[in-house]
Amino acid sequence: MKKIDFTKIKIFWSFDEEAAGTSHDVNIAKPLANIMKYSGSVLLDIGWEELAKEIYYSKGPVEVPAEYIPSIIQVVTENGNIPAATKRAIIQSLK
Repeated sequence: MKKIDFTKIKIFWSFDEEAAGTSHDVNIAKPLANIMKYSGSVLLDIGWEELAKEIYYSKGPVEVPAEYIPSIIQVVTENGNIPAATKRAIIQSLK
């Protein structure tokens, strides 16, 4: 299990920011939860939907069970509406 605050994912938007260590905190909780629930059938179980709901309504860190991490990575990777910098930050936070 891993605790992740999806309301404060650190994202770098340029090489200059990354080199300087400057990042932007972005709240991706609601978009990520919607993607988890409504984009395909990666997992169709109650635990997956409950996790999506918990992430959606979160105001801080959420405990993500280890068995769901590969599925979240798959959903994020396959979604074309998420900018690459955001995908990278989400995946990094899950590892």
